[in-house]
Amino acid sequence: MRDLQLSLVLVAAVSTVGCGDPNARPGDGDGETSGLTTVNAETGESSDTDSDTDPATTTASTTSTTTDGEPKFDLGPLPDGATDCGSGEGGGMGDFSYIWIANSTQGTVSKIETVSTIEEGRYAVTNDLNMQSSRTSVNQYGDVAIGHRFAPRVTKVAARVENCIDKNNNGMIDTSSGAGDVRPFLEDECTLWSIDLPNQGNGTRAVAWEGGSIDPDTCENTIPNPRLWVGYGQNPLQVYRLDGETGAVLDHVQVASSGFVYGGAVNADGDFWVSDRSGRTLSRVDAETLEVSVFPVPGSAAYGMGVDQNGHPWIATHSVGVGDFVYRFDPDLQTFTSAGGTSGRYRGMNIDREGRAWVAGNSPCRLALFDAVQETVINDAIELPGCVDPVGVSVDRDGYVWVVDRGASVAWKVDPNFHIVVGTVNGLVNPYTYSDMTGQGLNLVVNPPG
Repeated sequence: MRDLQLSLVLVAAVSTVGCGDPNARPGDGDGETSGLTTVNAETGESSDTDSDTDPATTTASTTSTTTDGEPKFDLGPLPDGATDCGSGEGGGMGDFSYIWIANSTQGTVSKIETVSTIEEGRYAVTNDLNMQSSRTSVNQYGDVAIGHRFAPRVTKVAARVENCIDKNNNGMIDTSSGAGDVRPFLEDECTLWSIDLPNQGNGTRAVAWEGGSIDPDTCENTIPNPRLWVGYGQNPLQVYRLDGETGAVLDHVQVASSGFVYGGAVNADGDFWVSDRSGRTLSRVDAETLEVSVFPVPGSAAYGMGVDQNGHPWIATHSVGVGDFVYRFDPDLQTFTSAGGTSGRYRGMNIDREGRAWVAGNSPCRLALFDAVQETVINDAIELPGCVDPVGVSVDRDGYVWVVDRGASVAWKVDPNFHIVVGTVNGLVNPYTYSDMTGQGLNLVVNPPG
């Protein structure tokens, strides 16, 4: 395996000109570590270590920032004995909750406040629209990492202004205020870094932050700088683990598969699970040893995936045919169990705190609901008014289900109990996102200490 190189480039100029009731509540790695090339902003001189492949990282500034030590406590229930860590004693509710939705053909990502359904920011995450921004993953601090469908690029955007960087030293953070205020790529001061990994075919269609543990006494996460898993390519699949603060490559492994990456998620141990659509496999990269395990998936096309509170991956299969259902995988028994399904063509999926699996469905166009405990179908025909091509499903802090429709360019907020739309976000641009858009998937695997 070859060492890896990271280049940090200073960005100078900053542009300040940009091209029902939704409020109701129902590491360090054991693999190879990259060499690091740092460019001095004043002298232009660089220092580096040995390297071979050339993932180029462009950062918003040569001065790094440390993520605020207080995690975003909408990511899950607090451990027993925890005190007030958020907006309610022991409730685990944070002071903000966002869903991040990629506008694929616009090369941007939208930050939408989930209670008001108002888009509070839109950020350019690529300078090449052919890359098509797509998968999003939210860490325990609310920050997002965005992958791309057709290029091995990953970009990080901060959720909170206090974690952004004053690049032009004007004493304020110049950042997007909404959909009509999109600044040039890397000039928004909340865009922290962007990395291009070695081109191996296909794009970064699997991105997933590691979780951590909440300390019940200090209300702080045990991982102040979570790492980021990235999967892409085909035959073999390429998996990288990045430093979440800088984008530096920490580890690299290859996964033997004839297909290509379609989804990714982590368990409580930080292991990276990857679904492979055409290769029909589910793979795991061990967080400690980097050992790779590959398991054949029933059905014809593994699509979206998630991990439940027991650390069991779930897979949605997309084609219509015998055995094309929604499955749970037991890592101990190494067996798949079908939760059924009636119409097939399942796409993105997410599991909530109540043990329910929510899945987007095509042909017919609908939202499907499964019992993730009993592994049975509850409702495979929840209507979505104006439905065209639903792709992604996520769950917000308050338990509402979000469905992203690429064809209709909208996102619906659905009441999980009454199965009705209570909010709609319009103005999206071919939103092709079906990963952990809110961080609530990570919520299920954030551990209590010990």
